[in-house]
Amino acid sequence: MNREETMQKGISKIGSSPPNCEHKCYGCVPCEAIQVPTTSRHSHLGIQYANYEPEGWKCKCGPSFYSP
Repeated sequence: MNREETMQKGISKIGSSPPNCEHKCYGCVPCEAIQVPTTSRHSHLGIQYANYEPEGWKCKCGPSFYSP
């Protein structure tokens, strides 16, 4: 479903979409996109964001992670 079809159906998606992990795992198969917590901690955000834990995407194959 493309963006226009999504808008017409009233479906919205919060957050980022998974990256294309094709050729990112250096020949390891299967190479799949997974969400991982970010490692940076921003203590200056304040109490209203105390439960906010940002996530990012990595490509994973077996026990190894690769940047998308």
